[in-house]
Amino acid sequence: MEEIQKLINELGGAQYKDKDTEHYSEEAVELLIKKIDNKSKDKTVIESNTLIYKTLADWSKVEDNRETIIRSPSNVIEKTLQLFEFLLPNGVETLNTETTVEQSELFSMICRLVGNLTYENTPNREFIFDKTPSILKYISNFVSQTKYQPLQRTSCAAVANLSSETDFIQLEFFKLGVVSTLIDLICRENTTDEVNQMAIKAFNNLVDNEKTQVDIHFKEIHRLLGQLKKSLNKEGYYENSFANDLVSSLSTLSLNKDLQKEILKEGFLNDLIELIEESNVHREMINNFEDDDIEKDKDISIAPSTSELIFKLADNDDYRQYFYNKERDGKDANNFLDRMIKIMTAPPPAYKDGDSKAQLKALDIAKVKKNITKTIALCSLEDDVIDKFIKTPKIFVDLLVDTEDTERIVNGEMIIGNLARSEPNCRLLNSYNVIELIADIMKKFPNFQPIQHLGLSSIRNLTLPTINKGFKPSSTLMEDVVFNSKVHNQVIQFAALSLIKNFIGSDQSNFKLFLEFPNALQSLLDLANGRVPASMDESDEQQEQLQLDDAKIQEIEEKFEEKQKEKETTTDEKDKDQQEKKQPPKKDMRVIYEATRLLLRFLENPELSNHQEKMKQLVEESVEPFFSLLQSPFPILQVEGAKGLVLLIKHDKELLLSRPLWVKDLVEVLSVSVIPFQQLSREQSTISTDPNHQKLIAQIQSNCNFSTELQNVILSNIFYNFSLDESICKKMKDQNVITELKALKSKQDAPQSLSNLIQKILVQLTI
Repeated sequence: MEEIQKLINELGGAQYKDKDTEHYSEEAVELLIKKIDNKSKDKTVIESNTLIYKTLADWSKVEDNRETIIRSPSNVIEKTLQLFEFLLPNGVETLNTETTVEQSELFSMICRLVGNLTYENTPNREFIFDKTPSILKYISNFVSQTKYQPLQRTSCAAVANLSSETDFIQLEFFKLGVVSTLIDLICRENTTDEVNQMAIKAFNNLVDNEKTQVDIHFKEIHRLLGQLKKSLNKEGYYENSFANDLVSSLSTLSLNKDLQKEILKEGFLNDLIELIEESNVHREMINNFEDDDIEKDKDISIAPSTSELIFKLADNDDYRQYFYNKERDGKDANNFLDRMIKIMTAPPPAYKDGDSKAQLKALDIAKVKKNITKTIALCSLEDDVIDKFIKTPKIFVDLLVDTEDTERIVNGEMIIGNLARSEPNCRLLNSYNVIELIADIMKKFPNFQPIQHLGLSSIRNLTLPTINKGFKPSSTLMEDVVFNSKVHNQVIQFAALSLIKNFIGSDQSNFKLFLEFPNALQSLLDLANGRVPASMDESDEQQEQLQLDDAKIQEIEEKFEEKQKEKETTTDEKDKDQQEKKQPPKKDMRVIYEATRLLLRFLENPELSNHQEKMKQLVEESVEPFFSLLQSPFPILQVEGAKGLVLLIKHDKELLLSRPLWVKDLVEVLSVSVIPFQQLSREQSTISTDPNHQKLIAQIQSNCNFSTELQNVILSNIFYNFSLDESICKKMKDQNVITELKALKSKQDAPQSLSNLIQKILVQLTI
């Protein structure tokens, strides 16, 4: 023992150690490791070994020493394994019956060394696992033994460092039963605080892996919650590392999708809301700290982290039902919603004059309210809670009043938009002048896109023509719509277009209002012509806020996907793959389509004819948008594109005639219009009783009807009428119209009505 101490003292000299960095030389490390005796149970030898391991553990607190120690030629890890095998020949049985206090102290120092060597050091963890994986078994045994608590503490620390962010070691400890052992240790009544501190850190690291969570169920969660409450009642939350680590573990476990359903079904939400409701007592414990000792960015109660976990649970669409359905004991889970609303609307507590911690406490409560409000906003997505929420609309409208908190505003807009799903609800909400309230807010925060998107979406629901007949937008609301028509975000552009559609559908006078409003028509024409850049990309933070689904976008997306699938069945897969490699990704056309459909509404309105300058601009800038509709994959849109062209021709034929290859473009559209008839023929020849097949046939039949209308509009109102004009007829012939129409007429499965119309035109062209 004295010899070892003398050596250690010598190794502390300048020959072996850099005094500035505390870095020991390889020679010093080697000299010390060689002194480890792994073949003797003599008490003096054990104590000497303990001193050696303690010294190495101390040295390994310095990062540069860890590499030197673990890769020393004498191989300290291999020697350690041999020492374990010699002193513990029968593993845990020897540990519980024959291990002496001195040996337990040696094991404790070994665990301390292993823990320090692997602290924030992945290569060292991998080295130990690759060279001597059985060391993990001995450390696991040290955790499970109950005779020597100091050994339990250091072995837990070793587990924590070994398993940190290292999934294969986490899984190995799980196989050795350490996860269950740690739960028992944490929840045991006689476990010391020192052991608990390390046990929860080890547990926290081990369960950061879904594969190590498989044996944890609500029973274990409930036990851990019990320990958490005891710790909070004893020490509060601030600077309570045990409680903080336990909260982290519970949060990780609660977000395991398989476990989540079980714990929610068993009433876990009630446990969480109780933590928030009882948090004021723990919040007051901050008074035990001096003002200068408090870190301002740390939570002073468990409520903020608990409310954040509640929000994360509500963010799972599949399990949100547990926030409002019956609980397992038959109690009404809507009570949980009531409790959340109570937290959200509770007035700020009155603190005593001179309370220097009042601001910290108020901030802590504000964090909770923010998370709970977000949770309520998510719950408003569910139909089953609407009837409950609409009973107290003012508390949600108040989220928009007198506030600069953008997140609060977004949540309020989201809730109001979701409540506005029926005529009675909209009338009730509109009685609070909520449309103008939102419009004013949007003007106040022009560059905060979640506010703009959810504001537009909410107003869209509140101004549906069937609900708000006769609605006339204010100047402020029109400014918001025009502004958002120019924003480079497709979702926001589409929401702005939805409002324009509502306005002109609610009252005929809004057509005139829109035309006369500064930049309104120009912004619509810019969207229809694809002049405004549009992206679907959102930052993570913004995307979290944009929860209010746009039904129109969703509907068009679904139809677009269906149409794409139909097109795929008519194309050879190999050719398709080659084409995809050559062609760049297609531009998303949804905003262009919807904006152009609105242009058609304006052109169809005869009352706007006296606005000559605006109508002239509308006509001249609508040619390409209507061709975009014609070339869309949807027959219903193709028909509208054709109707738009017919209206343009009535104003000025040259708009079409001056377009290069207009004949070929129209014939190509007609050629595509035959596809639904081919599909219908194919599907009707297939014998099937599948209801989905019948729905498919019905959809194809609908497409055929639109295609028939499209053919009639183009052939009768454009080609035939043009064929009656000799000068235009010549221009058509110059574009090879006769050959094009004959080829179209001969297409397989072309309907008879198409052939008849083409024949009528061909006769006129050849006169």
